[in-house]
Amino acid sequence: MRSFLMWFILSSMLIGDDINNNQTINTHNEDQEISEIDDNLEDEDAIKNYEFPKYDDINTTNDMLQRFSIHNESYFIPVYYSISGIRAPYKPIEVKLQISAKVNLFDDILFGIGLFFGYTQTSFFQMYSGNISAPFRDNDYMPELTFYRALDWKLFGGEFYNIRLGYLHRSNGEELRERSRGIDRIITELMYKNGNFNANLKAWFYIGYDPRDIRRYIGYSDLKLGYKFLDKNHISITIHNLIHNYKKYKGSFMLEYKFDLERTSLYVQYFQGYGDNLYQYNIKSKSIGLGVSIKK
Repeated sequence: MRSFLMWFILSSMLIGDDINNNQTINTHNEDQEISEIDDNLEDEDAIKNYEFPKYDDINTTNDMLQRFSIHNESYFIPVYYSISGIRAPYKPIEVKLQISAKVNLFDDILFGIGLFFGYTQTSFFQMYSGNISAPFRDNDYMPELTFYRALDWKLFGGEFYNIRLGYLHRSNGEELRERSRGIDRIITELMYKNGNFNANLKAWFYIGYDPRDIRRYIGYSDLKLGYKFLDKNHISITIHNLIHNYKKYKGSFMLEYKFDLERTSLYVQYFQGYGDNLYQYNIKSKSIGLGVSIKK
């Protein structure tokens, strides 16, 4: 009898412990479920950021970022002064800005050849002309689709390091016949560097143009020469309409200087000749400006 009582007491204690443990586990599980429900409710209540979404996969993020890069010079010139060439009712002081980027579509289609889409836009903003509603005086739109390939051609102690071949459209987006300008070209570009010196040579042929005499001013080639000195200083000159009849020369040149800051560069630009923008292709002008550019 005494043994039976001892067995009954021990069994009751073990069963009680199991019940308490199960209740504790159930309570913990219920608390965890409630916490998860609360978290889900918070996630549902949170407003999604559609402009700048967050990507959980860092590899996806890196892959996307690596496909984008600055293309041509991107700058903002708040004071751009036209020494000559500007016409009434516009004022000689305005804002000039350019944005330019490209996205890599294919790294290696065949034999190391890649393909990118690029877009450049240059705008002339009459911000200081409040009497005429401060309009955008002119805009040039330049989308392009370009094949490229890295090179390793040694020459004169340097190397030709890249070559491009692509289609470039350039227009000012105007509908009125007297203001409309547009050209379509197949362009090839060869890039060379030697230490701090670099050179880019472009040549092209036209597959469409309007007005008919625009080729005399835009020409068939450009040459850009650049040099970096004293670590943070860059100077370059771009000669437009390089190959031409120099007795009737209608080209232009652009001189640029940059001083590197942390993420941007102090930027100075001087232009002289024809075609500071596409609408002014046959208007000779001189202009100088000071602003900032994005570091490449």
